[in-house]
Amino acid sequence: MSSHYKFIEGLKATLLLIIVGLCLFGYALRQHGKNSAVLSIVEVLFTRSDTQWMFCSYLAIWCTCFIALTFGLKDIPLVGLLLIAAVMYSTNYGFSFRSGNAVVFLGGITLGKGARVIFEKREIDIQYYLIGLVVLLAFSSFWHLDPTGSYHGPRWMGLWDNPNIYGILMGSGLTLTIGLLVADFFGEMPDTARGSHALPFILLIAAGMMGVGLLMSYSRGAGLGMAVGLLYLSITHGKFKWQLVLPGILFVTAVVCFFWSSTPDTSPWYVKRMDFGRPSAQHRVAAWHAAVQMMRDHPLGLGWNKATETYEKNYSPPEDGAAALTTNSYLILGTELGLPALLCFIAYIYLKFKSKAANSLQIACRAGALVLLVAFWFDGGLLELPTATLFWILLELGTSDVTPNKRGMLSTTP
Repeated sequence: MSSHYKFIEGLKATLLLIIVGLCLFGYALRQHGKNSAVLSIVEVLFTRSDTQWMFCSYLAIWCTCFIALTFGLKDIPLVGLLLIAAVMYSTNYGFSFRSGNAVVFLGGITLGKGARVIFEKREIDIQYYLIGLVVLLAFSSFWHLDPTGSYHGPRWMGLWDNPNIYGILMGSGLTLTIGLLVADFFGEMPDTARGSHALPFILLIAAGMMGVGLLMSYSRGAGLGMAVGLLYLSITHGKFKWQLVLPGILFVTAVVCFFWSSTPDTSPWYVKRMDFGRPSAQHRVAAWHAAVQMMRDHPLGLGWNKATETYEKNYSPPEDGAAALTTNSYLILGTELGLPALLCFIAYIYLKFKSKAANSLQIACRAGALVLLVAFWFDGGLLELPTATLFWILLELGTSDVTPNKRGMLSTTP
């Protein structure tokens, strides 16, 4: 294969990494580039009713092409989900365009499928791309916007406006980094880095930075997601031992019981985050209960962006508690797009994870995606651009059909 062709393929991967970086850091770019003409045009495309549909149409064309290039039986539930989302978007456009959730949802899937198309070429090694993702996340871990006036207190938020989004990204990135370290241990990282201490050293530094970020975000959903991701890594590598896990489960249970509804408002933040009797947790539980009732009453869905409003008007949420419904991405899908859409999403995830991982690198991607899947239940994120982008890319790179190339590294079969 010519060097020119390899250069073009490498350029595609680099362009994808740049696009992912823009998706990850879009909020920070908007905050520091309010007078930018380019950002103003993009914001118009996203938010105005007379232009957003055109942007969605372009994304739909690209997504259709990517799915067609990699289509398999496992993609049938995803196609069903996209068709339902499109029908709901077009029939309720007056509500659909308001938040941009549909754009984020379609854009994340498009980027995930696009990543799979790019890495179908054996000349492109996924390892370098994953290392690039880790570097981007580590770079953002200690860089923070001004949180003045934030109701989140001392919680770190990084380059985002929500500490839970920051924590989810740090947890997923940390789990992915640990998976890459395991892959390096098994000799499945690039030949140029193997045999030296440079790559493990870089990954260890990145892991430490993201670990501190995860801790300071005080995100319970991200912490639980990372625990599940690490369990997945240990199970798939044959290192899982119940005698080491059970004490941790018992300790966490005891802490939750001890702090339940026993922390005054004057308590430190790290203490209040351990109290699951506080409104931040109880509003979520109330929203879960209401969402089940809403899906029972409207099994075919309410339409994009209607769930919170319907919850507040018809299902008696706690005071200031209606917004808690948005912290559960699964229930948002079920209430807004309907039970068939939720079942399609769950079926697609199940089929993707059902296939056996090819090697340690794929396991690392799956573990990172699993962190996000768990956090989507507690803190949302499937309809947030940074977390949605990372999730769909890790899901597709971690569950595609692959075979090792001549160097024993990860490559995707056509």
